[in-house]
Amino acid sequence: MKTLKVITKLVMKSILILVLCIGTTACEGPEGPQGEIGLQGPQGEQGPQGDQGPAGEDGNAEVIYSNWIPADFQGTSTSIKFMDIDFPPELPSASSIKNTHVILVYFTGFGDGNVYLLPVLNFRNAQFTYGFGSGSAAVEDILIRAQALSGDLNEFQIDPARGNQFRYVIIPPNVQAGRQALDYSDYEAVKAAFDLKD
Repeated sequence: MKTLKVITKLVMKSILILVLCIGTTACEGPEGPQGEIGLQGPQGEQGPQGDQGPAGEDGNAEVIYSNWIPADFQGTSTSIKFMDIDFPPELPSASSIKNTHVILVYFTGFGDGNVYLLPVLNFRNAQFTYGFGSGSAAVEDILIRAQALSGDLNEFQIDPARGNQFRYVIIPPNVQAGRQALDYSDYEAVKAAFDLKD
């Protein structure tokens, strides 16, 4: 009888080991396909209000503007002269951003204290227009052209000693989006909108 008990115990242990081996190997094999998506559950409760975030950057942080630059017209002609304005080296060239950014050039001249957006078609019988250089290091970013409407250019039109000066303002595309209604020819409005310092 004792041997029967020993044999029964051995058979039971063998069956248990066999079941464990089958159980562990049965878990292996290729994964089946993904099951169907279940139904949407009910809406959860509203969570608590989050903490106040830190103050954001000023929306004008990326607007770049120059100081007032005294007129410095060059050329041999007495009726047409040119002035170059170069951006600081850390800025991209005007030719590389002219299609994505707004580049404004302002002029203030002798006698009236007004600020004009270029082109200026008639200031004391002179016309001021501007264009952009090619983007090479040897070529200016902004080229301003002064032309007498009749006769020669004179000191009241182009002489820096008479207060004739220019300034540029560069507005990136992400800043423009919120200011579509801004009239760029109104210098005081632009100055206020972008917090320009004189």
